[in-house]
Amino acid sequence: MAEHDTLAQRLGIILTKLNGGQRLSITSLAEEFNVSERTIQRDLNVRLAYLPLQREGQHYSLDPSYFGRSNTSALLRLCEQVGATALFPDNHQSLFSQWLAPSGSPVFFLSGFNLDSESQQHQHLKPLAKAITHRCRVSIQWQGGLGTAVIAPYLLINHKGCWHLAGVSTDTLIIEPIANIIHVEELAETFMQQEDVIVQLKRMVANESMPVVEVILKAAACIAHNFLHRIVLPQQAMLKELDDGSLLLSSHVIDVMQLLPTIKAYLPHLLVISPTTLQAQLKRDVKVLLSQL
Repeated sequence: MAEHDTLAQRLGIILTKLNGGQRLSITSLAEEFNVSERTIQRDLNVRLAYLPLQREGQHYSLDPSYFGRSNTSALLRLCEQVGATALFPDNHQSLFSQWLAPSGSPVFFLSGFNLDSESQQHQHLKPLAKAITHRCRVSIQWQGGLGTAVIAPYLLINHKGCWHLAGVSTDTLIIEPIANIIHVEELAETFMQQEDVIVQLKRMVANESMPVVEVILKAAACIAHNFLHRIVLPQQAMLKELDDGSLLLSSHVIDVMQLLPTIKAYLPHLLVISPTTLQAQLKRDVKVLLSQL
């Protein structure tokens, strides 16, 4: 990614965080974007100097009286220029406006810096955002034969480029990848949002204590050196080196589907052992690709 694109997207994300009422730490932002604290200070004090920022030590927030001005055409154009719209589908205008200037409790929560070009997850954003706004429970049908679940939806969270639905199901806090959803149905049953639940869900994201899935893969001997000498997969670990020189590997991810591009790049020499949901999705994608050749 070009340097100016990275800068533009970073500023766009900081801008939306501020407009959402978040109190930003220089240290946390530097870690999130993998830049120096001096760079973040320059972003806030120079590049975003036109904003009425309030500073308390190493923390910055936006003057509350400025909230809601993001629905002006000028600020919307600015956000489009800095790349924040890349997180939404092409017909993003209503969702994007709702993200920047919610009429009630915020629907969206942004965490991490990594834009995902996968578009299949976008189709569920509008119905989920509508259900959150109306405080309606939803019936979710999951991929991989996991059945359906009734959820009280609280937030749509973009964590490092991947959208997740955060809410409560059978008195349990959940944060699940939207990419795992097949169908969303808004139910007539409503619920009351609880502020402490929102705080807990955001804390789970901030602490990266979201549910993690272990993925087991087998790398053939001809590509084993790639995994022996560098980290290719998130939280990669070698479980065993087999007699034929192949490797058994593990990776721990929040959304197993985020591994698909890497696995496809090493096909047919990198195989998924588990989970079966990832195996099934990979087979479907390969079948679609072959049908187009």
